[in-house]
Amino acid sequence: MTALLILLVSALPLSLMTTLEAQATPAPVLEVGDVLLQSMSCYACSLIEAEEDSAYSHMGIVLSTLPEVMIAEAWGPTHLVALREFVKKSKTGSRLRVLRFRNPEVNRFLTVHQVEWRRIFAADFNGNAYDDQFLWNNFDERGREKFYCSELVTKLIATQIDLELPVKRMHFTKNRDAWARYFHGVIPDGKFGNSPGDFERSELFHDAGEI
Repeated sequence: MTALLILLVSALPLSLMTTLEAQATPAPVLEVGDVLLQSMSCYACSLIEAEEDSAYSHMGIVLSTLPEVMIAEAWGPTHLVALREFVKKSKTGSRLRVLRFRNPEVNRFLTVHQVEWRRIFAADFNGNAYDDQFLWNNFDERGREKFYCSELVTKLIATQIDLELPVKRMHFTKNRDAWARYFHGVIPDGKFGNSPGDFERSELFHDAGEI
């Protein structure tokens, strides 16, 4: 019987075997401070993914795990969202990539200080407008800072730990005409910023798996 099972498995198409292996890998148990990378279907999303050579165009960060997993994100006004709702935005057939700080002391610190962290989010970040211009220091008419997804995560982490998080001079070289239409002709070339792809490539994090 064992030999027969081996023969049957070896006869499966490679693509199906890969799918079965992925399904057999247990999903990581989420922790406070985990960064979730997400692939989404939208006009700007496709431009971001192509520009950054990444499968991901959106991201959020876990701020609490009990009684349920809650994620801070900038999608529309900044807010906390339950994991089950966050997942619903994912591109069909895609999964969330979980990034976790390589330094376990950082993970422990964020867990211990999660109540204070949520308080800071509520006071200084929650309800702020979404920044669809992707500018690092952009404010609304009331003087409140506007955020896009990776900017929010970067600045929220910076309230707790002093790390050189990924920030760079932004480029918009691929699909240039499409970017010109998106920005109405004023492309923010060379402005500071970052993207989910920068977190994906950062040495500060390790790949904790998919959910």
